[in-house]
Amino acid sequence: MKKKYFIFIILTSLVTLAYADKSKQALRAIEKEDYEKAEEFLERSYKADSLNPLVSYAYALYYVSGTNPEYDLDRSHKYMKQGLQLLPDRTEDHIDEMDKVDVLLEHFDTLQSYIHGLAYQRATQLDEVSAYQYFLSAYDDASEVLLAETRRNELVFAEVEKEGTWEAYQSFIEQYPRSLQYATAKKRFDQLIFEERTGTNQLDELKDFLIEYPNSPYRAEVEAMIYTKMVTGLVEEKIVEFINSYNNARLTQKALGLLYHSSGIDESKLKSFNRSAFQHFMDSMSVLENLNNRVLYPFYKDQEYTFYDLDGEKFEQGPFEQISSAYRCGNVQENILDVQQDGVHKMINRAGTIIYEGEWDSFIDLGNGVLVVTKGDRKGAITVTGEVVLDVQFEEISLLDHRLLAFQQGGKVGLAGVTGQIILEPAYDDIFLEGSFWIVEQDGVFGVANLDELLKDNPNIPLEYEEVELINKEYIVGYTPEFESLINKSLKVVTPDSTISINTMYDTWTFKTSQGYHVFDKKNQQYSDLVYHDILQNYEWMGLKREQTWVVYSKNMDEEPILGVDSVKMIGDDIAILFTQDRGMALFPNREVVEIQEGQYIKALSSSRRTQIHYLVIEEARKLSLYRDGKKLFSTPHDEIGFISDSIFSVKDDGVYGAVDIKGRLVLKVRYDAIAEAKNGVSDVLYDGAFGAYNFNNRTLLNIDYRERFATYNDRLFIVKGDDGYGLLSGDNKQWLEGAYDKIEYWSDSAFIGLRDDQWEIRKIYEDEVLIDGIDGYRYLSDSTTAKTIEIRKGNAYGVYHEDLGLIVPVVFNDVYNLGGPQKNLYMAEKVFPEGDYYVVVYYDDKGEKTRSEAYRGSEYELIVCDD
Repeated sequence: MKKKYFIFIILTSLVTLAYADKSKQALRAIEKEDYEKAEEFLERSYKADSLNPLVSYAYALYYVSGTNPEYDLDRSHKYMKQGLQLLPDRTEDHIDEMDKVDVLLEHFDTLQSYIHGLAYQRATQLDEVSAYQYFLSAYDDASEVLLAETRRNELVFAEVEKEGTWEAYQSFIEQYPRSLQYATAKKRFDQLIFEERTGTNQLDELKDFLIEYPNSPYRAEVEAMIYTKMVTGLVEEKIVEFINSYNNARLTQKALGLLYHSSGIDESKLKSFNRSAFQHFMDSMSVLENLNNRVLYPFYKDQEYTFYDLDGEKFEQGPFEQISSAYRCGNVQENILDVQQDGVHKMINRAGTIIYEGEWDSFIDLGNGVLVVTKGDRKGAITVTGEVVLDVQFEEISLLDHRLLAFQQGGKVGLAGVTGQIILEPAYDDIFLEGSFWIVEQDGVFGVANLDELLKDNPNIPLEYEEVELINKEYIVGYTPEFESLINKSLKVVTPDSTISINTMYDTWTFKTSQGYHVFDKKNQQYSDLVYHDILQNYEWMGLKREQTWVVYSKNMDEEPILGVDSVKMIGDDIAILFTQDRGMALFPNREVVEIQEGQYIKALSSSRRTQIHYLVIEEARKLSLYRDGKKLFSTPHDEIGFISDSIFSVKDDGVYGAVDIKGRLVLKVRYDAIAEAKNGVSDVLYDGAFGAYNFNNRTLLNIDYRERFATYNDRLFIVKGDDGYGLLSGDNKQWLEGAYDKIEYWSDSAFIGLRDDQWEIRKIYEDEVLIDGIDGYRYLSDSTTAKTIEIRKGNAYGVYHEDLGLIVPVVFNDVYNLGGPQKNLYMAEKVFPEGDYYVVVYYDDKGEKTRSEAYRGSEYELIVCDD
């Protein structure tokens, strides 16, 4: 009805409809709903003038007429668009014709709007995505386009939500960027693609996600996940790689902190865009380090503690209501301080930054920026920057290899990184290090890993050995009940299958299997396929036997071998005895040879400390001949030759000893019960039950009338014990101090501390002068090259004696404490007045100058007394 009414309005708006041309007739026929005639007139009009916009207009009206059996909305729209396109180029005849039928320009617009409205109404009646999509593509000039787009987008988004995949949301945001649902779709796409692509939390997966989706709103979260994984093992290369790969200011500062506290920062490894961040970090650390280098001690006054350094300068932080009792003994070098301020228990760094606050019993610094906090019987871990690594819920926490935290929970041990990343769940009886190898133990069975394996996303550590043994930083041996496996630092087993035993004692390693022996090439990390039937080795030589013949190599097989050897014997640590047919020889490390006979007496000779010089004793013509590196030194008729030094040798006859030089000349008579190996050219000797010494440097026999072996005082003096006590004897046999002391201890090269008649004294060695005596007891307060001091006690009074300055704190106090460090002292001396429950405390610097003093009642004194 509406369509017919609309056509009627259009047609009746034509004031006069003469039959000037067929267009007019067509319009009248349409008005009368005589569509056959209308079509006939339209065809004639179109043939007569296809560029007449009025003809297109009439066609559009024809096809949009509701009672027309040929009704076709899309064809109507087509002719309407054509008519509008022809209007700008209409001729005078066209204009006259339009005027005659009163068709104005606005009639074109009106008809077009009507057609658009019908098309949109058709789409809304179907209310399907395809209907709206057709409308938008075919009627893109309609005013209802925005409405159609909106409804189409609603329908599409409803389907996308029903599917709920990131692919669906991605397709929507790519196709409909102007939709009202775009923001929601983008948010859901970002979330779903993030969850799917990072769900397994694999490092490579996280890295790839940021490459594929660099603008993801989850970028900061993914970078934090990558940070946790890459820096958790405190591997310098990984931390630097993170800093240079992800321009994240917050995480860069954290990563720089980890580098600083672990391996240190090499600025040259940082990319240029990180230099400003590095400089900012180092500036702040420089300030903090200057504060950390100050040794502190506390001073209590007016119910609060203030810290001072050893130069008397007040520490800027504070005052504090409470401090750790450990600080009362001074020498406070901790970078993190345990204090109470404003009623709150705090950990603060030297700059005053709060690291942690709340309730805890104690904390310890494990190093590398990790602190363990204890509360009751539970422990947790934090960093020196205040980040929680492990909550306070574990039984034990320790730092292994300065890298990873071993934690115990429910009696089982796990492993975590310094970022809190759990590397191994607490399922093991123990986790420990053997060199660079990480060992896990469960029910008495061991597994072997390295750091690279542990830092993988899913570490694989088979439990297969009943014991392990470290060989060196490159190798470890795993033992099963039947076999042994040599494992390299890459966790590759480099022994043959079913290896029975492994010998790694010498330069060339060998493996024993049921078939025989294999030789291991350490350079190429592989064993030879050649099987030997027997192997003999010492530190210089190796004999390999196949069938009945031996081949002899140097210790590392670098030189040409000796072939065709019938028998081999290793003598000592460095000489090989070879026999080929009737010919025998002793082979030295320098490949010098000494001819020998079958059954001949042979003995290797060496120092108890292995040297590069090698000796062999051979019996020749009823004499003993001594060879050094294949060269004969001398022959002697004595029963035995022994080692004293590289130029002196002991000889023995009838159970007593003497000494000869390198040419066999007697330098010490053969009469001693024992002669020891020389130290610094001096040998202890025992004669007729008395101890003495011989100085081979100056050929001086030191006195032989002492009750004990000589003890070294310094490089020139010996402590010797006579009948009346201990004295000092020089290497040239001069008695600098008669034996009169119960004990002698080192003080300096020019003075000693001696105990006599239950009292100590400090006395000069080369002058008859006692520096201080009457000491009932002493203990070192510092013992360094710059400040050697002792607390001395006389009766019940204490003072301080300085090596250079003498008595710097008078012996009048009830106790003295060194609140300073080993290089610089600061003394707190206390004097008690028990009748008044009164304590006077005086502070002295390292030169004995008073710096401050204070008097305390007993209750106050308990707050400052050092319990150490």
